[in-house]
Amino acid sequence: MEQFPPKFSRVLVTPDPHYIPGYTGYCPQLKYHMGKPYAQLTAKLLTSPEISRSPRLVLTSGMSPSTARENTRVEIWRRGAGQRRSPPKMIPGFTGFIPRSQNYFSKTYAVTCQEAMNEFDSEQEARIRSASAELQPVLTRAFPEDKPRALNTPLLTISKEPVSCKSPRSWKSLGSPYSMENDDPYKYFISGFTGYVPRAKFLVGSSYPITTNKALIQFGKQMKRSHSAFDLPRASSDDMDSMPSIYRTHRGMLPHFTGHVP
Repeated sequence: MEQFPPKFSRVLVTPDPHYIPGYTGYCPQLKYHMGKPYAQLTAKLLTSPEISRSPRLVLTSGMSPSTARENTRVEIWRRGAGQRRSPPKMIPGFTGFIPRSQNYFSKTYAVTCQEAMNEFDSEQEARIRSASAELQPVLTRAFPEDKPRALNTPLLTISKEPVSCKSPRSWKSLGSPYSMENDDPYKYFISGFTGYVPRAKFLVGSSYPITTNKALIQFGKQMKRSHSAFDLPRASSDDMDSMPSIYRTHRGMLPHFTGHVP
């Protein structure tokens, strides 16, 4: 009988057990050994009796955490999808969105996706039950022939007519801070006001409400003085000579004068 050579060369192929290059999992004592290819080095570490390692090469069982929970999740998935189909199995490398997956870590991708989907399905199921409970009163009002049953509550009825609740201090407009009196506690602008407040840029060192209150008071006093000045009798032409002059006639203006020269 003709003998055929083996399919894989024992020289080129590393014997099992070993990890293939690119494996990112944990390998005992890997960082303390070097000088060999990754496959040969991991094969030595996994078979050497001098290395402390787990007796099992695969630490996870690969079984679903709960078969009953899986059946419940499948039923919720089918009911929400509207078709008789099973939920997808998430494998490493899946780039889609897994709801609630940010709450789970330190586990394999499959277990993380499983627990995240279980939490999401529980929330969906609770939301469906809540929506069904809210829908029942709506159906009762839509079909008045179905008389609602009498409910026994621990509270006693004290009045047949509902009592209207009206606040004794109803809201009323306070008006503009410009028109308020100086002793009014609301004569200010709140923090964040971006409008113009006269005389406010000359006041510093206080909070915005206090600054605007002082500025409005100063502005009000200034306006009162200007109105009272308009009511005074005008000076006659004979009194014009006694008024101080701005422009000197016998000498020129000082250097760096920035005013208007007619």
